[in-house]
Amino acid sequence: MRREIIVGVALLCSALAAPEAMAQAKYGSEAGWDIIIKNDMGPGCLITKANADGTQIQMGIDATGKLRGYMALYTKADAKVAAGEKLSVLFDVDGQQFKGEAKGQAMDGYRGAFVWVNNADFIYGLAKKNAVTITPQGGTPVVVSLKGTDAAFKALRACQDAR
Repeated sequence: MRREIIVGVALLCSALAAPEAMAQAKYGSEAGWDIIIKNDMGPGCLITKANADGTQIQMGIDATGKLRGYMALYTKADAKVAAGEKLSVLFDVDGQQFKGEAKGQAMDGYRGAFVWVNNADFIYGLAKKNAVTITPQGGTPVVVSLKGTDAAFKALRACQDAR
């Protein structure tokens, strides 16, 4: 059975944003994941991991208003998505499927897309899962191992609670 996650399209920070609004700092590392504080997300916290295949996954919490989840997948290869472009995405979390709309983004030599998830508990719930397969419409599925996320999300919660 497919269930939909209501996802909103995030606004990219403009070129006129203050430098401190874009700042991020490393909070720590846990189980192979880095925990990052992003000031432009409330400040909010996220976990990130660079994989051997050149992909980078980010998952976290935006605290600029009501808490919401954030998930992004980037690559140094051609992601076939332009910055600002919207695309439909299917997420398969251990066999449970969710639909969403992602928005293309380019940053620091990486290209990819991200989604906002209206339920922060969905992001925290990934800690108990094994893998998420992300399939952009018309694209190749990308399987992301969630190994180590239980410990990483405990550190993410500590980071978020400290904000």
